[in-house]
Amino acid sequence: MNPAYVPRLALVAAGSLALAACGGADTAERDAAATTAATTGTTATAPAATATFPAVPANARTTVQYEGTYSQTGADGRASTLVLGPNDTWTMTAPDGTKTSGTYNWYSDNSRILIGEDVYAIADGAIYKLASKDAAVTGPFTEAMTWRRATM
Repeated sequence: MNPAYVPRLALVAAGSLALAACGGADTAERDAAATTAATTGTTATAPAATATFPAVPANARTTVQYEGTYSQTGADGRASTLVLGPNDTWTMTAPDGTKTSGTYNWYSDNSRILIGEDVYAIADGAIYKLASKDAAVTGPFTEAMTWRRATM
């Protein structure tokens, strides 16, 4: 080691000890991270929120307040809505504004309904479009099959 660097090294070590003793190490680490982010162009991001999928209860017909407006946002970012109204009525509005409506029928388990040719499972705050009438109502569920309640 070059003797000319020894005094500088001692100063750096003393400064680091002083920062650590007064609690400045965290600040120094944050400053170093900010400097690294500024020079490399990287930024820290918060972890993405995990979507929740409410369970489909037994006999949702009598245990869930299911009437209301549900929405689903497609992969293209456009939203569709589905309104489950009184007397087993429904109205679906496609992203282009096209509306279709009718009445739905309950399956004997009282947790699934038939809208047109599509089967939906009823949960508290969400409904799931199932692949078929034989699909499990226990999941796994995905956002692509989930309609979330917007209003009660």
